[in-house]
Amino acid sequence: MLSDTLIDDPILYNAWHVVALADDLKANRPLQVHLLGNAIALWRTDEKIVACQDRCPHRGVSLSMGWIECNKAIVCPYHAMSFDADGHCTRIPADLKITSFPQTANIRTYHVKEKYGFIWVALGEPEQDIPTFAEWEQTDAIAFQCGPYFINASAPRIVENFVDIAHFPFTHRGFLGDPEFPEVPNYTLAVDADSISASDIHFYQPNPEGTGEAKSVSYVYKIVRPLVACFRKGDDTKYFSIFLTVTPVEETRSVAWLGVSRNYAPEMSNDELRRFQDDVMAQDIPMVESQRPQKLPLNLQQEFHFPCDKMSIAYRKWLKQINLQFGTC
Repeated sequence: MLSDTLIDDPILYNAWHVVALADDLKANRPLQVHLLGNAIALWRTDEKIVACQDRCPHRGVSLSMGWIECNKAIVCPYHAMSFDADGHCTRIPADLKITSFPQTANIRTYHVKEKYGFIWVALGEPEQDIPTFAEWEQTDAIAFQCGPYFINASAPRIVENFVDIAHFPFTHRGFLGDPEFPEVPNYTLAVDADSISASDIHFYQPNPEGTGEAKSVSYVYKIVRPLVACFRKGDDTKYFSIFLTVTPVEETRSVAWLGVSRNYAPEMSNDELRRFQDDVMAQDIPMVESQRPQKLPLNLQQEFHFPCDKMSIAYRKWLKQINLQFGTC
């Protein structure tokens, strides 16, 4: 059996990562995705989604270029070797007399789940489940996905940008901030072993929900995994929430995904709100891609900090404490 590219970071190797939109994986059509330096083939059987290494053990051809046979096996396009949902070789057309195949003819498969409209993969043995986002569990939730956003930056840099409020009046002028109201008031920070949260964040925004209505909004931000964060505006009667998850493709190549939910204005078009989020991300991406160093510095002396940066400072301390190395310096 061929082995994976070695990734010297067990924190991310054993974590769940979004790799695709569930709607993008069609029946009878493999899909190639990338995670932590590995090419992965996704495909569907009648019962489940399969994630396997995207490399035939015979001559190294990409299995995602092949096809799905009877919804039971993925077939290499080069010599038509077949592999079942457990990665076992089931057929070699060049020698049909072979009915028992050695382990070296098998391929590696990975843990895979579908949740919140995304496909999540763990290369190793996940120590935690996929994060739960309460807003998506509400019966009145109107939810949709955004992305993929391909970004030439390290995943921790993208997470830190997501929880940064101070750039709103300038990078997102007219959308999420106004240069006439640049100050970030003090807020409450809480840190525990598994998460970081910031609450009581009050900020004026000219168009906070994509509706054109300006108002002061109240945020709660949380970082719930090294590469997963979320925020919520409003209260239980009217909320708007986004979670961000970042897929580390390579140390300075990432893919960002957003899960957006609200419990109001059912007449609003999700496509319109998706375009709004696309515009916001299009403003963020050039900023994050220009940052140097590209990896997130965990030495707090390497960059200057504002008082309102205390959440990102806590994030850097937390990453250092758990010894995250991939995408940091």
